[in-house]
Amino acid sequence: MKTPIDETRPYPPSLLDRFMNFVSRLPISYWLTYLVLFLLENLLVHAVAWIVGWLPAFHFIPILFSFPLWLWGPLALITHLNRVALEALVDFSPLLELDGQQLERLKVEITIMPTRNVIISGLVWSIIYFVMISQGLEIAFTAFGLSISFTWFIVVEGLFSFAIGSAIYYHSFRQLRLVNRTVKMIRQFNLFELGPIYSFARVTAQIGMAWIILLSLTLLLFPIKLASLPLLAVLASQVVLAMAAFVLPLLFVNRRLVAEKRRLLVEHNRRLESTLKHLHRCLDEKKMEEASQLNGVVNALNLERNILTGIPTWPWRANTLTSFLSALGLPLVIFFIQLLIKKLLGV
Repeated sequence: MKTPIDETRPYPPSLLDRFMNFVSRLPISYWLTYLVLFLLENLLVHAVAWIVGWLPAFHFIPILFSFPLWLWGPLALITHLNRVALEALVDFSPLLELDGQQLERLKVEITIMPTRNVIISGLVWSIIYFVMISQGLEIAFTAFGLSISFTWFIVVEGLFSFAIGSAIYYHSFRQLRLVNRTVKMIRQFNLFELGPIYSFARVTAQIGMAWIILLSLTLLLFPIKLASLPLLAVLASQVVLAMAAFVLPLLFVNRRLVAEKRRLLVEHNRRLESTLKHLHRCLDEKKMEEASQLNGVVNALNLERNILTGIPTWPWRANTLTSFLSALGLPLVIFFIQLLIKKLLGV
């Protein structure tokens, strides 16, 4: 028989999870730790560029910040998303019929990635990386006058960044799938207790916003003249995926809330029909005092209908939707500004 610890730990954490947990336990903020690592890698890359003579000493170029961004940025965002998911799960747990052991297991699943899947994800994105650089390597070599040695240094750095940083996609899709699975555990939705239901919208919205943040920063750092078709396809797909990440895992909740709202309105209409029949009998029989009382009931039922129809069935708060839509437009604005600058300056 398995021990309770075994039941709540269905698989060992991946090496990435171990590293992120180590960073989270440090006495300084994990955001600050990843920022320091980001700056150190940038300093190393620029130092190599200075040594080989590609850049003048102590000169910096934005494009060299791209791969460090995609190495340390995703790890910081994954750590953040894990904390948001845990908070959401705790808020949502009153709606679940789970014992403590089952809840602990769910907490592990929603924050810890299996090793094998992380490795497979890294291999897949490494292949995607090689497809992308096969389209853009010659352009970069010509445009920037890179030496062979420095070019391959950057290629290896990029491979390392893609293999590790791409884990944010596997992590995100895994969390979204678990959110969808978790909300389906609810047997009965209560339209008058929407607070816990809104909790997972924070997760789906911030997953989409995390992708948008990475996309926006990439657009700021990456010269548009070097953008190959595969790279633009990957970047554009992130906008679509961000929208899908926010909405799709919660469509089930929307359908259930709509069904619950419809059920309550059907019950309301039956009560109203019954009350109106009684009211008509009282009017026919000249029972005006009772009819007056029933008229108050009808008014109360009309008020109830207004309340029911006003209850939202999309499982997120208005400010969550507003924040997400604001973030969604950011990379599009940056991209079109870059196109405008390129056209005006001819660069």
